[in-house]
Amino acid sequence: MKITHALALAYSFFLTTKPTESVNRLEKYKTYLEDGTYNGQDWSKLQKKPQSRYHTFKTAFDHFEKNKGKIVVELGTTHSFVDGRYPGCDKDDTKYWNPNDPTQWDWGAGCFTLMAAECLSHLQPQIYTVDLDASAIHRCQIMTKEYNTVKHHRSDSELFLKKFTQKIDLLYLDTGYMNPIEPTAQLQLREARVVVEQDLISENGLILIDDVRNQNVIGDKSGLGKSKYAIPYFLENGFEIVEDEYQVILRKSHKS
Repeated sequence: MKITHALALAYSFFLTTKPTESVNRLEKYKTYLEDGTYNGQDWSKLQKKPQSRYHTFKTAFDHFEKNKGKIVVELGTTHSFVDGRYPGCDKDDTKYWNPNDPTQWDWGAGCFTLMAAECLSHLQPQIYTVDLDASAIHRCQIMTKEYNTVKHHRSDSELFLKKFTQKIDLLYLDTGYMNPIEPTAQLQLREARVVVEQDLISENGLILIDDVRNQNVIGDKSGLGKSKYAIPYFLENGFEIVEDEYQVILRKSHKS
């Protein structure tokens, strides 16, 4: 199944004329999110360079606030104090973490935990961030210590979903590594199956998938990266695409 920009649906209600508080808070990170999306990638194989994480974060956060969302689940936590371009990437030494200077934060990975915690904090949501790596969870705890809305879980992502009993208003899929791609793609498919089989997404909930258009994947020709199995599965099981950019956003199909 080939996914193209033409399949993305234009929902005019997603972004309001007057920006929500969530979008206003995100704005100051726009340049960092765009640089983190585009830096180090060759877009020449695509007809059109996709919009950055800033665009899809903005869409997701705006929708979350407008629909009075309460539950965020992130699979694959923000795990480094600094971007991979700088010394200290994925190191535990807290000397590398500067909460007051975002210039070297790990924008190449998206910083979703931090963005959700800060931009949605006025809504007092419950944010569950999940990772199997104990060091990653520990570093994330340090980075988000001022936000009491974030709950950190060291867990297998499938197991966490299987035990989760609440409806999810925003699900962020970002587990695994880009290379080798096959184990991560299979993992994301298993996560997708649990989400569908247990009907975990709320009626107006969104699924936001990272790195779909990542151009640094080795040996994969699907154009969907680590989501090459999960996205077709979601589309075959009651979901539709509403944003098809570097990241992909899906929601439950509202077709009559």
